[in-house]
Amino acid sequence: MWKKFLLAMVLLAGLAAAVSAQEPNRAALVVALADGQVLTRCVEFAEVEISGYELLSRSGLALETSAAAMGAAVCRIEAAGCPANDCFCECKGGGDCVYWSYWHLKEGRWQYAQSGAGLYQVQNGAVDGWTWGPGSVQAAIEPPLLTFDDVCAVSESVTPPPSAERPVSEPPASQPAAQWGGIAVLAFVILGLAGLFVTRRGKGT
Repeated sequence: MWKKFLLAMVLLAGLAAAVSAQEPNRAALVVALADGQVLTRCVEFAEVEISGYELLSRSGLALETSAAAMGAAVCRIEAAGCPANDCFCECKGGGDCVYWSYWHLKEGRWQYAQSGAGLYQVQNGAVDGWTWGPGSVQAAIEPPLLTFDDVCAVSESVTPPPSAERPVSEPPASQPAAQWGGIAVLAFVILGLAGLFVTRRGKGT
């Protein structure tokens, strides 16, 4: 009796793992424009983690970037910012420097990013923010305080567009393998349950 119970529990655990393997990860994005407008996106991704730049690129927002020493510099999001050929056009003349500052929501508070978006890794449930305005650790303007649930519970998730339209490189080739792996586990569970049912029927006759 106990052997059958343990076998059933193992099969149910495998079924749960197969179902969870099919669920994508999600991260929230908060973008504050100069006119006070706030754009939010909930972005799905199959990888364990992606860079902050990938998260922004996959959001579907219009984006212009320029190559920089620490990776791609974000010049313009939608209509706010500078052209890619003059990414820091608002940082000339010795006055205030206005550009896209990058943020992470940690423990309910915005933290100014200490590394570029191309280096920072975003995981499931994370919240990233961008603000167009005065940019420095002391003077930068924080994005509006919005949590993961504020963004992802009220908006449809953004999935990457087809390969012909994707603004970023294709996801790693391991993704289809992971999906087929989940399907294989599910098939194994179904066959195991069927075998258990046939065994019990055979003993009952």
